[in-house]
Amino acid sequence: MKPAVFFSRILFLFALVPVLQGQDQWGQLRGPHQGVSPTAANLPVSFGPEQNVIWKTPLGNGHSSPVVWGDRIFVTSETNNELETCCIDRTTGAILWRRSAWYEFIERVHKVNSPATPTPATDGERVYVYLGSSGLICYDYDGNEVWSRVMRTPANMYGTATSLVMGGDYLIHQNDNAQQSYLEAIDPATGETVWRADRKDFKASWSTPMVWNHDGVDEVVVYGVWWLKAYDLRDGAERWSFPGLTDEPIIMPVHGNGLVYLTSYNMKTNPEVIGLPDWKDLVSGYDTDGDGELSLQEAKANRSILSRYDADGEGDHPLWGFHRFLDADRSGTINEAEWGRMIEYINSFEQVNALLAIKPATEKTGETTVVWKYEKGVPEAPSPLLYKDRIYMVKNGGMVTCLDAGTGRLVYEDRLGAGGPYYASPVAGDGKIYAASRRGDVTVFEAGDLFRVLGGNQLGERIMATPAIVGNTLYIRTENHLFAFAQQ
Repeated sequence: MKPAVFFSRILFLFALVPVLQGQDQWGQLRGPHQGVSPTAANLPVSFGPEQNVIWKTPLGNGHSSPVVWGDRIFVTSETNNELETCCIDRTTGAILWRRSAWYEFIERVHKVNSPATPTPATDGERVYVYLGSSGLICYDYDGNEVWSRVMRTPANMYGTATSLVMGGDYLIHQNDNAQQSYLEAIDPATGETVWRADRKDFKASWSTPMVWNHDGVDEVVVYGVWWLKAYDLRDGAERWSFPGLTDEPIIMPVHGNGLVYLTSYNMKTNPEVIGLPDWKDLVSGYDTDGDGELSLQEAKANRSILSRYDADGEGDHPLWGFHRFLDADRSGTINEAEWGRMIEYINSFEQVNALLAIKPATEKTGETTVVWKYEKGVPEAPSPLLYKDRIYMVKNGGMVTCLDAGTGRLVYEDRLGAGGPYYASPVAGDGKIYAASRRGDVTVFEAGDLFRVLGGNQLGERIMATPAIVGNTLYIRTENHLFAFAQQ
């Protein structure tokens, strides 16, 4: 190693020591402040595999986001058919320990998902892991198993994605699935259930709960199919609810100013979705035998009848996947009348497509109301970011929308300059906002009322996980590595 590089690393490590002793930790998905690091300073604008990189550590497949506490970082991954929890030294990037989880079989997931998507949670004493193929596992900081709970793999058509969060003295676990949905508060020291709230009317979802204090009561806010519901953190009693939301919730709500902010995505009305083709166009393109109908073999030539804008084909809905549903008379082909079932199905999506600011019911009001809503720029996967009284949304194609958090007034909408699909949620600190695309682009733009890109960075690998910010360091998980970036 060159002397100049060696001494720069040494200086960085000395500079990092006070940060490691600080209280600004990132112990769960999006950290303790909803994707914001309030004490971050001197965060990097330009970085990459060869620039401002402190270390990079090879990892297996997985979409779980890094969680940071003290000198440890935790992630999960799938490596050579092993489902692992990895503990990484925050200063050097060295892997301190790996622990494999038991499983009978690895759950089936959508090609966009992974078997290691839920983000762990930590309270500084133990790390808590949820894997759909295995269940719940708790380790101490030396990698010793404290407790575990083998669980049936949830009935979930896309695979598990919900992350664990800490709420007061409890570990919060949401398990919405097609067979038996529930929410539970767990004693983190023993793994025993403190209370469990039945959610039998809810189907599978991929959202993560939010914990806040509302009307003097600590609540767990859960985003399920069609509904947002709040539960008393003390005993799981339902406090309030709000209907009419998306049928496939993915995001984690945020709160501020006494309001709950969340996005509801509707594939029928979202302008980024490329809508259904006309029947005549389908027949013209795929009816090879000229009988005016489409067999399953003919339908297999179709790549998509519903697509997301600038999403690289991810999440497309090919015709063959709906063939059995549309073939009402089981003739082996679908005709124009049966194609009408697809149109009817899409038109049945009545949920709102908007970013909503909700004022929950209190003992005095007794009613949950919408303070404002904004119907453009609504993402499907990234959660909204609340930072300095502004709400930011980032969606496929690299479109960013900034709104006044109090009124919903549009501040600006613009392009980040990095297209493709977006799954990671934006994070912020030091007056900067970081947005990572699936293609591996990380755009840094300035927080505030004027849109200004500060830097564009290409990491050369797919990014699905939400970054973490602690002190002066940005942690980004890519398809194959975990990076630590800091200004040197």
